[in-house]
Amino acid sequence: MTLPSPSARQAQAAAAAPALDIAQVRLGAKMIRRLVFPLAILCFVNAIDRVNISFAAHAMGGDVGLTPATFGLGVSAFFVAYLLFQHTHAALLRRFGVRRWLLGSVLLWGVAGLLMARVESVGQFLGARFFLGVAEAGFAPGATYFIGRWLPQQVRARAMATILSAIPLSLILAGPLCGWMLGADNPLGWPAWRWMFALQAIPNFLLAVAAYFYFTDNVAQSRWLTDDERALVEATAPASQEAPWRGVVGDPRVWRCAIGWLLVMAGSYALIFWIPQLVRQMNPDGSELRIGLLSALPQVGLMLGMQVNGWLSDRSGERCRHAGLAAGVAGLALLGSGLAPPGWMALFLLALASAGIGGTQSVFWAIPGALGIGGDRVPVKVITFISIFGTAGGIVGPALVGWLRQHTASFVPALLLLSLMLVAASLILAPLRASPTSNKEAHT
Repeated sequence: MTLPSPSARQAQAAAAAPALDIAQVRLGAKMIRRLVFPLAILCFVNAIDRVNISFAAHAMGGDVGLTPATFGLGVSAFFVAYLLFQHTHAALLRRFGVRRWLLGSVLLWGVAGLLMARVESVGQFLGARFFLGVAEAGFAPGATYFIGRWLPQQVRARAMATILSAIPLSLILAGPLCGWMLGADNPLGWPAWRWMFALQAIPNFLLAVAAYFYFTDNVAQSRWLTDDERALVEATAPASQEAPWRGVVGDPRVWRCAIGWLLVMAGSYALIFWIPQLVRQMNPDGSELRIGLLSALPQVGLMLGMQVNGWLSDRSGERCRHAGLAAGVAGLALLGSGLAPPGWMALFLLALASAGIGGTQSVFWAIPGALGIGGDRVPVKVITFISIFGTAGGIVGPALVGWLRQHTASFVPALLLLSLMLVAASLILAPLRASPTSNKEAHT
């Protein structure tokens, strides 16, 4: 048998490349349906557990003694725990696999909700929020790692946009839901906010068991894949990349991503947790249900920004400018919202700022691969390092807003500070340039 010449082998490889690419796209779509949507459901419930405090804070104030500063500290306590226990969750995920890790983590989400329903003091409030942070610390980096190891490069930004869209979707629905529950009686005669936390904890216990039986720990166990699809996943899955920490912290591209992510997430988390109280200031006589409905509007903007910018970025294959310009739009809109008089214009600008933040978030995690950090298969330590900075943004942003709100009796200084952070993130991310290899792969 005569072997093909090198030029003939190159021609055969070139002819096979489009077919392989089509197979990867089809596999990616199937993965999104089978894996990403269930992760988005978990993210939906996770987000409600995390932010329902923003709707309950006003009602809790008299019972627990919350002030704007202590509320901001409670939000930050969550992220302190989130920061401290991310590595523990990563170790548990590698040790026990995704099924048992999800079972334990999601059960703890439910326990944390029950603890929130029973707090009696500021100290207990801070402790319950810290425990929730311990329980949820691994979900976002775990989902990012899961997508990076299972899904083809071409659809990762869209997959992250789908999962992250569950956050604003949860807030769109959580606003009216929490508002209704906070204004309604309950059969136990509890204060409405206690009933709300207890009732919203129940789905976590059901989802923990469902996730254990639904997901698989490896490709070989995934019977919903065909033999060819399993082979393609294994062929394109990233090899384990244990980059040394010296290489991670010595890479200026990693630092730019990390600082940009800190600034974006400081603005994002501050808005997520303070929007209901911002809206209440604009409409002080509104009912709890009306406050919940109006608070949903910026979250609609966040979700639309995620989907539109994620789609545009995937279509063009460009990541850095899409993320950076979206952050710039968010900063300028937030500046306008702080300077505008309370009313519909200020609320519209808040929604536009949220859209810019969402557009940045949906694209951001495709940037390290686009820059060529570890090729298109970003080392886990890079994801962990950048995630730490994002969590730090959750510590800094909400606490700063609470401190400024209490000491100035106004949200305007806080909004101006957050707008500067987002503009700075834009100036950091937009000038970054993708490596030639990643650009070529994005368009093949």
